[in-house]
Amino acid sequence: MNLRTNNPLNSERAVHYKLYKSGKLWLVAGVTFCSFVGSAIINDQIAHADTVTVAKTATTVTRTTVSADSKTSNDSTQADTVSTTANKVAKTTSNIAHQPNSATNSLNTSQVATATSSTTTKAASSILSQADSETANSNTSQAVTATSSATTEAVSSAANQTGQKVSSSNNKSHEAKAHTTSAASGSISQVSNTAVKSAASTENTNKATSVASSAVNRQATTTKKADINLTTVTASTPETDVWTIGDTTRPRVDVVDVASYQSAMTQSDYNKLKAAGVKTVIIKTTEGTGYTNPVALAQAKMANAAGLNVDFYHYATFNTADTAQMEATNMANFLVKNNVSKKVLLFADMEDAKTYTVNATANLNTFWSVLNALGYTNHGVYTSNTYLYRDAVIKTVGQSRVWRAQYPYTPSANNLWNTDDGAWQFSSTALLPSGSDYTGYIDVSICYNGLTEDSAGTNTFSTPNEFVNQYHWEGNKLYFDGSNGQPITGFRHYGNNKLEYYGSDHAQYRNRYLTAANNQLYYFGSNGDAITGLRHYGNNKLEYYGTDHIQYRNRFATVGNNKLYYFGSNGDAISKSQADNQIASSTAATPNTKPATQVRLMATSSAAMKIKPITYKIQSKQMTRNQYQWQGNNLYYYGNDGQPITGLRHYSNNKLEYYGTDHVQYRNRYASQGNQLYYFGSNGDAVTGLRHYGNNKLEYYGTDHVQYRNRYASQGNQLYYFGSNGDAVTGLRHYDNNKLEYYGADHVQYRNRYYQEGNKFYYFGGNGDAITGLRHYGNNKLEYYGTDHVQYRNSYANVGNTRYYFGSNGDAVSTNRPQTEADIIGSMRVAQKAQQIVTVVQDGESTATLKLWQKQGDTWRNILISSSRIGNGGIGNSHEGSSTTPKGVYHLSFAFGKGATAQTAGMSYRQIKPTSYWIEDQNDRQYNTWQDRSWANNKNEHLIDYTKAAPHNQYELAVVMDNQGQNNGSGFFIHVKNQWPTEGCVSISLSDMRTLVSHLGTKAYVVDVQNQAQLKNY
Repeated sequence: MNLRTNNPLNSERAVHYKLYKSGKLWLVAGVTFCSFVGSAIINDQIAHADTVTVAKTATTVTRTTVSADSKTSNDSTQADTVSTTANKVAKTTSNIAHQPNSATNSLNTSQVATATSSTTTKAASSILSQADSETANSNTSQAVTATSSATTEAVSSAANQTGQKVSSSNNKSHEAKAHTTSAASGSISQVSNTAVKSAASTENTNKATSVASSAVNRQATTTKKADINLTTVTASTPETDVWTIGDTTRPRVDVVDVASYQSAMTQSDYNKLKAAGVKTVIIKTTEGTGYTNPVALAQAKMANAAGLNVDFYHYATFNTADTAQMEATNMANFLVKNNVSKKVLLFADMEDAKTYTVNATANLNTFWSVLNALGYTNHGVYTSNTYLYRDAVIKTVGQSRVWRAQYPYTPSANNLWNTDDGAWQFSSTALLPSGSDYTGYIDVSICYNGLTEDSAGTNTFSTPNEFVNQYHWEGNKLYFDGSNGQPITGFRHYGNNKLEYYGSDHAQYRNRYLTAANNQLYYFGSNGDAITGLRHYGNNKLEYYGTDHIQYRNRFATVGNNKLYYFGSNGDAISKSQADNQIASSTAATPNTKPATQVRLMATSSAAMKIKPITYKIQSKQMTRNQYQWQGNNLYYYGNDGQPITGLRHYSNNKLEYYGTDHVQYRNRYASQGNQLYYFGSNGDAVTGLRHYGNNKLEYYGTDHVQYRNRYASQGNQLYYFGSNGDAVTGLRHYDNNKLEYYGADHVQYRNRYYQEGNKFYYFGGNGDAITGLRHYGNNKLEYYGTDHVQYRNSYANVGNTRYYFGSNGDAVSTNRPQTEADIIGSMRVAQKAQQIVTVVQDGESTATLKLWQKQGDTWRNILISSSRIGNGGIGNSHEGSSTTPKGVYHLSFAFGKGATAQTAGMSYRQIKPTSYWIEDQNDRQYNTWQDRSWANNKNEHLIDYTKAAPHNQYELAVVMDNQGQNNGSGFFIHVKNQWPTEGCVSISLSDMRTLVSHLGTKAYVVDVQNQAQLKNY
């Protein structure tokens, strides 16, 4: 914001500068004209945004004739500027068209080579490690773009000199969205002798970028050097209207899209969008090769928390396959880093003129291929009718997956456009529902075919592979992902005594051995399960695996009808003849012994061919079947086959016990089967009901003996909730859509009772939920609980048209109580999030009273009162160049000034340097921000110029009023005052400025109002 000073302007130099700019303009126009041969015809058509009749206004035509040689070379920088200007004017032209443009580009894109799969793979594989390097490689050599851009530049520049207003399109570049869409409504009464011929006129693409609402008669010319008659016009500018989401006369709002400009939106704002019927929020993630929206992640999480589906978009600037890969990598970095679900719908925002190229289809397909390689295959295209290669980029996804921008002056529910597309963005001047924290404009769209909801819903962020407690194949390898979504390694017991194993690469073992701890050997079959019983392999070889899946070594096994095998030290069964000979030798050596219960069996060692003793116990009684048996302190159960069982055993009347892989019964310990957890008590039975353990811990087991997790359980009239670890919760528990409940130290849910936490009071109703709003109780007593469920104390509440005040005990007091100024400050909405509030109340034409308020506990104390100067236009609705201080509430984001440091209460501070500028050029991508540059044009404010001796020391110390996204001007500060009104800032004395800054922290806000009564609105 340029500040007013008493320095006189040198009128001679000003005139000289204007003539210089004017001459340069005609020179560029002349050079552009002479670069073409022949003539061009631009149809005399005027397109209106809707059916409202727009009165034609008188126009003033000024002719200027210049001459230029066609051999004059074009500067590349000027060409880029011309192209950008043409794109903005052309897009506005299409946006005001009553029906979508049916013209089809005839550009030949078939000659473009498709990127090879190796290139795509290389780009995808480097996503997580490479550092993006921004490359701006705009191709300014295209004849079609240069031709149409030059024509637009010449006439638009002439129009601007006499005051014609042409707004930019809804450009999403680096959040520099223009939230106003306007178009010239008058007709040009006379334009002649303007000759243009496009080098690519057969493609007729220059019509898409022709001058808005103008009629240009084409004349043939054959001379190489020609006079150009340029016409300047003045016309009235209708504007798209401003309306509120929820207005049923407008098209249905299914979608809103946001970028960092909407960083001020709160969780409450997203909740209100959900309540208003909005289904999806589309969030900008990235732009070009290096920019990432710093608040995209927070915006997505708030949208999900409100129950809204989330899609993402990337603002494209690429015009080669290489830069397309780099930009896709930039977006992919965001997606992979934040574990974005592969189901999320991703849009490519194709609107920037830098992407204009006959290779548009191939470039966008290259962009998609990098994302496809990472599993992100859900795509859509955002574009408009003015985009030169619209049909080329639509071709990559199909029309049903197009999100098209086109704005009527007055969007109507009875007049829907672009119904063959997936979605239509029909306004950029919508407001959030009444009562929202964010008061700026927002883009809105209607979805026709469910495109925007074809996404991950509220599960925008997921575990990397999106599998939880389930198998998944990758090629010919099988993996199992556990409860944390990560692929497991090691043993996994499941089902009825089944066992599988996953290696260090997480792949399941199949048809292979595993040697585990204590030299135990397992074999996993073709289905991945560890085998039991006999296994034949090789050349008549045989091995045996017990019910615990471990291979038998140096031991006997009885199989089938009393067939006895012996398995040696290598696990292989020895031959019958070997066994017979060894048993016979053993018995012959001791002929006089009694019939023994033990026989010494000598087996041949396969390794050293030596004889070693083996003991085999012979049963002297019948085999134990379907019975328990103690061995020391261990209890076993032998099944119908006489073998000790493993796993769960159901018996009697809903009783359950468990035997481990060592066949021993579990007692006083847990056992898990799949996702189910059991606890077996001191008698071996699985428990049911409540179980107290540890230090006041509680868990619950259902009638099926399975532990409760993430669910309620009631015992009598008492309700419990058991969390994800199975323990009963205590304290506050938030759930669903802003619901709250409380569980006491005994784990029982509070009902019909109060709870105090610190200075906060809650009341839980008959259903256990913390209440909100008014609550009548006792003898005509009344209390109030906010949306955060906390009881109001020493504060006001508005309910409908009634205002209440609640005292220190929480009860409502008489509404006749005198209201102090501190009461007013405490009742403001901004007081809920602020620690310091600066009020600026206008008391004169360009004067106001500034007061600083500091929060102390539940009350607000006045720290400073200062007489201030404000904008020459007072406080009101401001815009760029209005000299009006903007009305409303704004965050005080940081302080700056001449000194190296400044005392604050936590607020950040910046020192002004010779390179410090505040960008106030609306065409600059970094509009309304502090930037350090070696040079900036005179539309921007050189901050160091205002750190001189008084009265030019306004920025000796200042604080930024952050109005980003408000569309009401730029460069608003609280700074040191002099004897003049400001250009929209608020100024106070240097001493008061120092006092103010010393008290400001990170939660400071300013409220600018025209009178004291307006404070309650904020």
